[in-house]
Amino acid sequence: MSLTLRIDAGGGAQFAPRTVEVGGALVALGRVEDNDVVVADGRISGRHGRFVRRGEGYAYEDVGSRNGSLLERGALRTPLRAHEPVAIIAGDRLLLGDLAAPVVVIVERAPFGPEEAAAGATVVAAHAMAGPGAADALDATTLRALFEVVRQVSGVVDPGVVLARIADGVLGLCPQARMVAVLLRDAEGRFVPEFARARSGQAAVQMSEALVRRAVERREVVAWRAGDAAAGASVVGLAGAVVAPLVVGDETIGVLQADSALEGFAPSDLTLVSTLALHVAASLAAARRFGALVEREAALSRENAALRTLPRPILGQSEALKASLRMLERVARTQTTVLVQGETGTGKELAARFVHAHSPRSTGPFAAVNCGALPENLLESELFGHRKGAFTGAVRDHAGLFEAADGGTLFLDEVGEVSAAMQVRLLRVLQEREVTPVGASRPIKVDVRVVTATNRDLKAEVAAGRFREDLYYRLAVFPLRLPALRERGGDVELLAETFRQSAVARHGRYVPGFTHDALAALARYDWPGNVRQLEHEIERAVILAADGAPIGLDDLSPGVLGTPSVGPSVTGALALPSGPLHEVMDALELRVVRKCLEDHEQNRTRAAAALGISRQALQVKLAKWRERGERVEGDSER
Repeated sequence: MSLTLRIDAGGGAQFAPRTVEVGGALVALGRVEDNDVVVADGRISGRHGRFVRRGEGYAYEDVGSRNGSLLERGALRTPLRAHEPVAIIAGDRLLLGDLAAPVVVIVERAPFGPEEAAAGATVVAAHAMAGPGAADALDATTLRALFEVVRQVSGVVDPGVVLARIADGVLGLCPQARMVAVLLRDAEGRFVPEFARARSGQAAVQMSEALVRRAVERREVVAWRAGDAAAGASVVGLAGAVVAPLVVGDETIGVLQADSALEGFAPSDLTLVSTLALHVAASLAAARRFGALVEREAALSRENAALRTLPRPILGQSEALKASLRMLERVARTQTTVLVQGETGTGKELAARFVHAHSPRSTGPFAAVNCGALPENLLESELFGHRKGAFTGAVRDHAGLFEAADGGTLFLDEVGEVSAAMQVRLLRVLQEREVTPVGASRPIKVDVRVVTATNRDLKAEVAAGRFREDLYYRLAVFPLRLPALRERGGDVELLAETFRQSAVARHGRYVPGFTHDALAALARYDWPGNVRQLEHEIERAVILAADGAPIGLDDLSPGVLGTPSVGPSVTGALALPSGPLHEVMDALELRVVRKCLEDHEQNRTRAAAALGISRQALQVKLAKWRERGERVEGDSER
């Protein structure tokens, strides 16, 4: 261990500046030849000063020179009194002799940096971390107490609890310890206080960066004590401290530090602290890893929940779709009631979710119900709620969707299917902004934005007397039609690729794409079931395609490969009836469904898939026709 000094004549010209490196317990400096550092300058006394080894560092002592010495540290100059050593650090400047034009001795390198001077500390003991047999040197009582602390931290998964038990253990094992701190490495590699506990009062951590660095780099436990009286004022009453690294495998995750205001730490204390640090480091690392995993899992759960609340994007680049989206985006920013119209499978619920997500109510709830899928009594309870005992099976109060969507958006799909009585109740809710649950005597105020959808022509339904005109105008404040897939030129290919990616991920298949012929066939087909039918078709094709091969013509269903499902050549059993358009369409729909059920041996699941609609939608249509007295040949519950 040595000092590197640079000697500068200052304002004089007696000698050229030079650098010297010295070491040893005592380094004398003066003008005469027998000094260790000779400064041949008349301003310097024959015996001017000396550098004294103090533990791991050096102090400078003026030995009673004629012209005196000054210590310059930063902007502060301190006159040095004779025979009172003062610790020096790298960067200090000693101004010697004539203080108006002094000889300057610059301390270019010293064992300690500025923090050791501030701490006024001297290393008095240091040895390697305790090995497997180190605990044998401890008495039986201390040994039992030590391993009780180790037992208490073993298996604990909360890092805060581990830190607290480590600190309590050191305070219990070392009576002279005033405060215990655990410093952990941060993201930038620095050691910062993570936990501190004092025996009484507030825990104030006084950390020596160099001592921590020594403990970490050399993997040894270091004990230090306060320096001499002149330097000791800066340690704020501490008598000493002990620092031990927390080592896990090849990584030092932190240090354990204890300090004392009464007395220094004995060698047995070093063994005790190092043994404890050795055994608790793994528990602390495991608890921190577990805590990080829990935090990561919670973050992923929050992210997943947030992503699930996002609306599924409405994909497409066609001008017809973009025009509809522009209108949706503009109306979304208002509180206006929206009526979304379009054929089955065009994405009316996605449009409703789009409106909600881009509205001021986006942080509120979104609720949806298919009005055509529920009988009237169940739909009433689902929308408006019921009170306990209102009917058989009402074993508790039930909040309806209008209440559940309070502050948000309620989507009523297939609103054209509701009965006349339900239309009256819906009209009242929209007018009064209040609902009366089934079995309740008092209404409940609700703040809900209503978005509705239908594939029916509600104006024609009003003209036919099947839909209330006043309700229609309440719902159709902002009517908007979603284009059918056959009207969205170029979107079939984009949607098919998106659905392929989703299907291969969901089913664990490797299907790299489509053949040119398959894409051409998909683009030619008119998709009466629209986007929903296309999605089902692509999922079927992904399942049928050979692993590693693109989707080809053989993987597509026969209907997609043939001519459009309804065209000018339709004859025979599907001969066009006459009459109003909605009645013609209804009759054709009944015949198509009846024929499809026959083709699939009355199996509703397969028939629905062939039609490109859900099984639930097919059941709703069958129930509607039965209510009107229409009979579907061979209608079964399969």
